[in-house]
Amino acid sequence: MPTIQLSDVIAFLPDLLMGARYTITLTFVIMGISIVAAILVALARMSRFRPLRAVLTAYVEFIRGTPGLMQLYYIFYVFPFLGITLPAIAAGILALSINYTAYLSEVYRAGIGSVDKTQMEAAQSLGLNYWQSMRFVILPVAARVALPPTANYMLSLFKETSLLSVITIKELMFTGILLGAETYKYFAIFTEVAVIYFIICYPWAVLASWLERKMKTLPRHGQPAQTGGGDFTQVPIG
Repeated sequence: MPTIQLSDVIAFLPDLLMGARYTITLTFVIMGISIVAAILVALARMSRFRPLRAVLTAYVEFIRGTPGLMQLYYIFYVFPFLGITLPAIAAGILALSINYTAYLSEVYRAGIGSVDKTQMEAAQSLGLNYWQSMRFVILPVAARVALPPTANYMLSLFKETSLLSVITIKELMFTGILLGAETYKYFAIFTEVAVIYFIICYPWAVLASWLERKMKTLPRHGQPAQTGGGDFTQVPIG
């Protein structure tokens, strides 16, 4: 039975924490890009311009219908044959941003669609144009609906960054792989990696669950506050 020496844990910890720091940074960068892009995609898919809707619908369905790892490989290994060579970090950020934009855009589109049409009519009756109504009335209400799923997707993204190890980005997982290759102490290293992932993910999972419960108790569109109900529907990452 393999054993874990405290001296090994202490020796590996600085490098693994540096990898975890890199993973957290990547998560926030990719999530920030994805949220902004997803809102734009969601709004564009609800526009009256049919060709734009068709193109973006095809994009969302293609991304959701193919594995994220394949998308990462395509950008990093196939793009150079098309004359586009990206550094590993740029390719990783681009691939995961494209992936999460597609999924989050569906969350935000559903959130916007959940807002009663009378909200838009009321805003426009006050003299606001379409974009002002979206910015000041519709999106703030929709954000409350989309917040719990967004928190869950961020939790998922933190773990999905481990995919970037396949293109040698030195996040937490790849740091563990390198340490294992140098020392052959895989049991100690990957046990420590798993513990670090859990320590970071568990509080965020608790926060996401709290947000989900909190949003259910708030009144929506003038309706009484709910005291129960089902979970928010999540779209799994493909």
